[in-house]
Amino acid sequence: MTPTLVADDSSLHAGVSRRAAGFTLLELLVVLALILIGTGLIIPNLSTTATSSFNADVRQAVAILKYARRVAIVEGSPRIARFIALDARSADFAERQRELQAQRNPADWISDSITLQFRSDLNQRAEDRDDIEVVFFPQGGSTGGVLGFDSADFHADVRVDSLTGRISVAYSGEQIDEEALDAAF
Repeated sequence: MTPTLVADDSSLHAGVSRRAAGFTLLELLVVLALILIGTGLIIPNLSTTATSSFNADVRQAVAILKYARRVAIVEGSPRIARFIALDARSADFAERQRELQAQRNPADWISDSITLQFRSDLNQRAEDRDDIEVVFFPQGGSTGGVLGFDSADFHADVRVDSLTGRISVAYSGEQIDEEALDAAF
């Protein structure tokens, strides 16, 4: 007979189960540090995303105004740029959104996250609007006015000059610089 060695299984399993029963303080600190680093990277980007989205909507509105102005001059006929603010809380929101998307043309701006305001000049008090139309004429002029765009913590004013049809933008806290606008065009 050959001698056999018998290992004590209980000592092997005891070491494994003791190890699997919990985490060391070092492991917990590493996981916590990773969570904090991840949170630190994500939270600033969330506010940047909201700002970027608002700025993109305003840039789109300016592009629509410029497009309507150019088309009016080139084709020699008036063009309308339409701005529509939908209320996502209204009962007919989905129906109105489908309807507007079906009849949309390149000079339409539609949003359900931004509210619109309008005033005919910089010194007038702004009034809330659901629908604003700016007409551009073949000679380059327009019906003009100042369009206000509001979304939570963000605001922008887009001025359309009635004589020249030129467009200027001022974001939250900025004033529309009339001299810079005149010098730029």
